[in-house]
Amino acid sequence: EDEEEEDGGPESALEKSPFQLTAADVYDISSVVGRDLLQLRAGPQLPAARARLQFRIVRVLEMLEALVSESSVAEEQLRRERDSLRRELEQLRAAGPGSAPQPDLGPDQMVIDLTDPNRPRFTLQELRDVLQERNQLKAQLLVVQEELQCYK
Repeated sequence: EDEEEEDGGPESALEKSPFQLTAADVYDISSVVGRDLLQLRAGPQLPAARARLQFRIVRVLEMLEALVSESSVAEEQLRRERDSLRRELEQLRAAGPGSAPQPDLGPDQMVIDLTDPNRPRFTLQELRDVLQERNQLKAQLLVVQEELQCYK
C-alpha cells in the first residue's frame, strides 16, 4: 500500500477524466472494484465498504457514459463530414472533367500536361548546364582544330 500512496494508487484512476484514461488505469479500476468485492464477500457486511463500492461502480458507469457520448458525437461528426465530401464529389463529377478548378500557381510554377509530346522534359537549370557544357566543348573543338591545322 505504500507504493500505491506514492503515485496515487489505483484509486487515482477513478479521479481521472474518462478521456485521459490509459489501459493501465482501466486495470487499476478493475483491481480496485475487484478488491472491494472480495472484501464484501470475505468479511461481514460493512456499510462503509458497500458505500465505497457503490460509489466506485457509479463512477465507472459515469466514465463509460462519457466515453459512449463522446464516441457518438465523434461518429456523428464523421458521418457529416463523409456526407459533405460525398456531395462535393458528386458536384465535381456532375460539373465534368473540363471544368476542374485551376490551382493557384506561384510565379515559379507551371502546370504540365504529361500527355503532350512537346512538354518540357528538363528544368531550366539542367538546360543551362547542358548549354554551358556545349559551349565548353565547342571551345575545346576549336582549340583542337587549330592544333590540327598547325600539324598539317
